[in-house]
Amino acid sequence: MQGVTMHQHYVMFKLKDEYKKDLPEVVKKLKRLQDEIPLIKMSEVFVNEIHGPHSYDVMFHAVFDDTESFKAYMKHPAHIPVQKYIEERVFIDKIADIDFVQE
Repeated sequence: MQGVTMHQHYVMFKLKDEYKKDLPEVVKKLKRLQDEIPLIKMSEVFVNEIHGPHSYDVMFHAVFDDTESFKAYMKHPAHIPVQKYIEERVFIDKIADIDFVQE
């Protein structure tokens, strides 16, 4: 659609072995973000069932109206504790954070 720019946000991460048990809680927290943050127009959470040495455990995908909405989401009080919770449980070098603008 001409004139419409949607911001696509993808985050993939691998949990540390001692936190694999927290996967259901991580998924729950990510899914809840859309209900708590109206800036998110759509979100999905994917869990990897085929575990290899280079694979990620979880992928979160969220869609925003524009990049300004995404920037506001990053500072949103409902997002920050979820981000901190996840960062404590993942390998920092095993995070892929990808953002695209769909035109």
